Amino acid sequence: MLISTPLWSIAKDNLLARLNQQYQQTLIDNHMGVMRQLAQHKLTLDLLQQRNQNPLPLTKILEIDKNWSNNQFWHNQVTNNPITEKFAKLVQAKLYGFSELMLVDTAGALVAAYPLTSDFWQGDEEKFIVAMNKQMFSVTSANWDHSTQRYSFFVTVPIQQDNLSLGALIAGLAVTPQYMQSLSKASQD
Repeated sequence: MLISTPLWSIAKDNLLARLNQQYQQTLIDNHMGVMRQLAQHKLTLDLLQQRNQNPLPLTKILEIDKNWSNNQFWHNQVTNNPITEKFAKLVQAKLYGFSELMLVDTAGALVAAYPLTSDFWQGDEEKFIVAMNKQMFSVTSANWDHSTQRYSFFVTVPIQQDNLSLGALIAGLAVTPQYMQSLSKASQD
């Protein structure tokens, strides 16, 4: 009797898949406390409340997004505020694996970000849509991120106050190239 796939190969692949899940879960666990604190920080809530008092219409969001690479006014709005200073410290800290942090309003438009993202509107992206529709944190698959030039996956935490949705905190968590190679290998086998 011939077996086309040796049992040891299947066991190895299952182990690899479990280790990858464990790695991702460990990263999430190590960052979720900081993310929850940031999501409920007074600066975060104040910025989101200000935006919600003067929400951007979707047509304006799309216009800003279309011209994002040349829009210095909005770059400054997103990067020059007190919460962005906290984002920068966390992204630069060796203790954490944040590749980027973004604060978005209920439409998915940036309120704050570090580093500056490649687009203004996050509302059309899975990382935002899934979390906001379910009103619970969500995690994307790991992929190459053009903004940060790193492999990462995104964790999104919706932000509410008094049962009212204010927006979301989105964190890119950097992963190693070895992790990406093992994911690729596991999906091919």
